[in-house]
Amino acid sequence: MPIFPCFPTVNRHPRSGRQWPLLLVLLGLLTGVAPAQAQLTYDTEYPLMGYGKNPPTDPYSRMMKALAAKGEKLPFVADGHGYLDGVLQALGIDPSSQMLVFSKSSLKQRFISPQTPRSLFFTDDVYVANVPGSRSLEVAAMDPMQGPVFFDVSQDPKAVAPFQQETTRCLRCHDTYSMTGEGVPRFMLSSVITAADGNIVSHELSEITEQATPIEERWAGWYVTGLSGKQTHRGNFIVKDVAALSKRPWVGEINQSSLDKFVDLAAYPRKTSDIVALLVLQHQVEVQNRLVRLNYESRKLLAANSKVPDVELQALIKPLLEVMLMSDEPPLADTVQGTSGYQQWFEQRGPFTKDGKSLRQFDLKTRTFRYRLSYLIYSDAVAALADRVKQLLFNDITAVLSGDATLLDGKGLPADERQAIRDILQATKPEVLARP
Repeated sequence: MPIFPCFPTVNRHPRSGRQWPLLLVLLGLLTGVAPAQAQLTYDTEYPLMGYGKNPPTDPYSRMMKALAAKGEKLPFVADGHGYLDGVLQALGIDPSSQMLVFSKSSLKQRFISPQTPRSLFFTDDVYVANVPGSRSLEVAAMDPMQGPVFFDVSQDPKAVAPFQQETTRCLRCHDTYSMTGEGVPRFMLSSVITAADGNIVSHELSEITEQATPIEERWAGWYVTGLSGKQTHRGNFIVKDVAALSKRPWVGEINQSSLDKFVDLAAYPRKTSDIVALLVLQHQVEVQNRLVRLNYESRKLLAANSKVPDVELQALIKPLLEVMLMSDEPPLADTVQGTSGYQQWFEQRGPFTKDGKSLRQFDLKTRTFRYRLSYLIYSDAVAALADRVKQLLFNDITAVLSGDATLLDGKGLPADERQAIRDILQATKPEVLARP
């Protein structure tokens, strides 16, 4: 049940070198029999995390438990989007975050095409996906301790939908059976060169994207609305003749205010697939993936040796520090502007200083955010890090904001930006700046 476009890959475990073959994934897909629960990497490598065993505490799980305790149900719209609108409202997800994927790169692939794209909606810690005609919504959420957890929501109001975490189908791609996350669960975003029927043209021409991926190589297999000036990308790029792939660069139809020329969106909450939402999504999933890896690895290390030297923990922290401070983000080639209202909705969420500064403010001229420290510093996942690891992370952030560029391999921030971020933290999360 992948929430993001994905495809099976073969990786090696970073420590043992074991190869996790694609055959295991394909066998489950062909036979309908998932690998046994005991084969979850997390059970054997990180037993203290309790993935799939301990009840999840993500926002979706909390919301469903609260409804059950009250004897309430989500509203269902029979001739509309089913439970989708109720789920979005209950989770505080604005429909302006809608993004549309037309590549057949998830388990719902038989429903997906350029004519019937898959819609994705998100907030800081929950992702919801829907394809018109499918029998369930897909939900992925960020559990503070376990990381990405996955659920189905039946679109049948008469069904007694079990409240059960998915630990088989979703993890065929989202790590354990494909090892895309190198041994921990992860979210996935990919840029997939797609034919006119939605099928992937070639896995070799597709990639899982990161914050460091240049904009011009992102969003193949996605619809994209909004303005990017001369900045190109691969959104709205559909291969009708494979001979066209011999000509580089591959550029989609940019600066689209409407998708009417591509698809009838009457069945969707919005008629947009917002470029600013896509930029935020790419940043967010990478921060979350690195948070999950840090949490799993550091807790395992501390469980084995509570006196592990700080330098070993800081080596684990550095990849998260880099992405939270956006040191690897490629510059924008031109001004970007969304047209769905997402940009305004995201910025107004704060928190703010008295003079109106916030980590959610956009730049969108040369980079995504005005102030380069991730708004996910406020997240439950950061709060759930082991106390010692969290303090070391905060110490490193403070050092960078004090002018130490060595922690980012020389990619420091300008003095005025560092001061603005310190002001924001002092007003909204002062414990980051507090030295022990």
